[in-house]
Amino acid sequence: MGKKISVLSILCGILIVVGYRLWIDTPSTYASNKAVSMNAAYYEPSASKGYINEPTGSLNKMMPFYMNDGGAPGRNCTTYIKVENILDNNKQADVVQENEQQQPPEQLAVHKRIALTFDDGPHKNVTDQILMTLQKYEVKATFFVLGQNVVKYPDVVKKADAFGHEIANHTWSHKNLTKLNAQQMRAEIERANEAICDATGKTPTMYRPPFGAIDEKVRESIDDIKPVLWNIDTLDWQHKTPKKTLANLKSQAKDNGIILMHDIHQQSADALEEVILYLKEEGYEFVTTSQLL
Repeated sequence: MGKKISVLSILCGILIVVGYRLWIDTPSTYASNKAVSMNAAYYEPSASKGYINEPTGSLNKMMPFYMNDGGAPGRNCTTYIKVENILDNNKQADVVQENEQQQPPEQLAVHKRIALTFDDGPHKNVTDQILMTLQKYEVKATFFVLGQNVVKYPDVVKKADAFGHEIANHTWSHKNLTKLNAQQMRAEIERANEAICDATGKTPTMYRPPFGAIDEKVRESIDDIKPVLWNIDTLDWQHKTPKKTLANLKSQAKDNGIILMHDIHQQSADALEEVILYLKEEGYEFVTTSQLL
């Protein structure tokens, strides 16, 4: 009997010591701004009865809690944090608002967008160089092509389309549409559409009138495809100087801008890399014309 009592006494003593060590070694938890640190004592009955003060509504079912400010007595807190989330240091504390009002979603970051467009191509060499530069910087552009040039270089148009660029109509032979009758206008657009469709398998949804010449008669005669002009003119066709192309671009660059360049002049292809680098540094996102409109 005495041995049994001794053994039981020893076991009881071990249990008491182990229980005490577990109690003093259990870290307390403090939640502030959803970040968890171990520096404040927590006693569940006091927290749930004394600090929370019997919250109403759905919060009644959400126990136990830590107070958002650590549960200090006398504080009039309105937010509570679920214990199961706090005790897991790998989780961000889940804050529950007493009024249960959802916070408005964060606004998406606003990006400046801009579209590169190239007229009058395709050109066997110049357009190919432009495509390589665009590919290097992962930029998509819109090519307003002439039907008569598409027939000459269909492989260049196919390549542009395969790279994910947008192919649009710039008429068959670059005639001023405002000087043509309705039938002639339609012929310029339809012949170019056919050439583009033969090369890419796609029918364009946009056209750019040569010289930007458009009036109500043109709009009425060509009403099944969208006219697109520009609002940033590099004048690359006029001066044929890469530095001037870049300077003109810098002076006009703006959000929702449509840049006019041409892929039939070597100097335009030579200017493109600097144009792209400048716009990227200024925080512009490159999009195709249809994405912008």
